[in-house]
Amino acid sequence: MPETDARPEPAVTAHCRVTVAGPLSQAATRALESQYGQALSIDHVNRETVLDLNGLDQPAIRGVLTLLWDLGHNVVAVTNQSTERSS
Repeated sequence: MPETDARPEPAVTAHCRVTVAGPLSQAATRALESQYGQALSIDHVNRETVLDLNGLDQPAIRGVLTLLWDLGHNVVAVTNQSTERSS
């Protein structure tokens, strides 16, 4: 039987920036603020909305993108800086 490493795998968290064409709908703003609270910053730059989210893991980032797409928003760009943390 092969030995297994009992150490937990590090979780990957990220600072994620999502740029959306135009303003956010009220539904998207409410849902994002409710779900991500202090981890979320919303800014309006030129004719786009920029969402900065801190401390998200990969599934949470996917959740943000799915929410935006489901509400009909055009995601223009997604960037992230990942860091590993072990716990």
